[in-house]
Amino acid sequence: MSTLIVLVVPKFIGVHEYGLWQLFVFYESYVGMLHLGWADGLFLRRGGQHASKIDVGSLRAETILFIAFNALVGIVPIVYGVLFATHFQFIIISVGIAILIANMRTWVTMILQAIGNFKGYAINLSAQSLAYLVLIAVILIFNLADYRFMIVAFLLSQLTTSLSGFVQLTQLFKRQKRILKFKDAFREAKLNVTSGFKLMIANSTAMLIIGVIRFGIQRKWSVDVFGKVSLVLSIANLIMIFINAISLVLFPTLRRTKQVVDSVYVGIRNVLMPFLYLTMILYFPLRFIIPLWLPQYADMMKFATILMPMMVYQGKFEILSNTFMKNFRMEATLMFINVTTLVLSVVLTGLTVYVVHNISLAIFSIAFVMGFRSVVAEIILSRRIGVKFVSEVIFENVFILGFMLISWNLPLLMSLGIYLVTIFGYLTYKRRDFMRGITILKELSKY
Repeated sequence: MSTLIVLVVPKFIGVHEYGLWQLFVFYESYVGMLHLGWADGLFLRRGGQHASKIDVGSLRAETILFIAFNALVGIVPIVYGVLFATHFQFIIISVGIAILIANMRTWVTMILQAIGNFKGYAINLSAQSLAYLVLIAVILIFNLADYRFMIVAFLLSQLTTSLSGFVQLTQLFKRQKRILKFKDAFREAKLNVTSGFKLMIANSTAMLIIGVIRFGIQRKWSVDVFGKVSLVLSIANLIMIFINAISLVLFPTLRRTKQVVDSVYVGIRNVLMPFLYLTMILYFPLRFIIPLWLPQYADMMKFATILMPMMVYQGKFEILSNTFMKNFRMEATLMFINVTTLVLSVVLTGLTVYVVHNISLAIFSIAFVMGFRSVVAEIILSRRIGVKFVSEVIFENVFILGFMLISWNLPLLMSLGIYLVTIFGYLTYKRRDFMRGITILKELSKY
């Protein structure tokens, strides 16, 4: 589905229309901030819990409260869009609708993830993808390539996920009593918000780290340039779909495992880093194919050189630092790291966008801040676990910097040859660590 959205849709929709659609997607990605960490707290407190241990009466009542709260919040941008907005009116109204639909989807999926029902979660997510796929196909077949139709398709697919999720939960808890317990639900809601607020701030600031730079680009240049940069970011984020899937499964598994934490961390790291380095090879065919397929975006594809390393930093952070810190209940530390990185991002945006007026430096700062966050988080976490990775961290940064230098300055085939030789040497050197990591992961999968 993501491949279709990233690589096929831009072929049939204008650059300006694509930019407007991406602007909605950009704003919609932050609606999760508006439930104040309620769903995040649910995930933290119930992560690893079995379905049989859940008080369904309290959970059902809390779900009603959650939906009612988000409906009230969503009314605000809808009213503003209808009565006062002069620019991007349709987008503002749509974001208001998304507050209810998207957060409702988040609530359902958080429950499924927390109790380890990944089959139900996969079915739920597949329902969204299938609905989105059908709607996008209809739009393209009937030549309705307007950003407003794309937004409606997005919202309907999110609604499909929510409804599918409620069906999953109904089947999961059908044998348990369903008496609504609003008193218990209010208490649970308070505990969830208290627990999840720091994690919500951490997650929201994590999105804002890149979002601030993207917003600066949109304000300084144009919606068209914003759309082109978004396309390149989306290509890098395609791989993150797999990374995020691993991190979702990993958190409740870590809660249940009896393995030693440091050996699990080292094992996952020894498998993850070679995988991430191998995925960077995708830059080379993409750098060749995308300009042929989407010539109107060719001028921005050079920035994939910078943004592919961003995927490595982000992937390592999501699977290792983010997951293990949540497992250790280090939400405050996670929030501090993300807020610090966000401040750095704001400073760099101000310098590169509004002082230097250089879009290349602005996009380069994305990779820089992601690298900064990844290194700081691993230093803090390695001290908590008691494992040192100084030499590995230095190597990773030199490796990534080398990739950016050769792919930016050398011809495509020459840089590909150098990278293949380098990655082959690295994999040969790390093969024993990789196999030990596989063994640890096999043991972890039993939980």
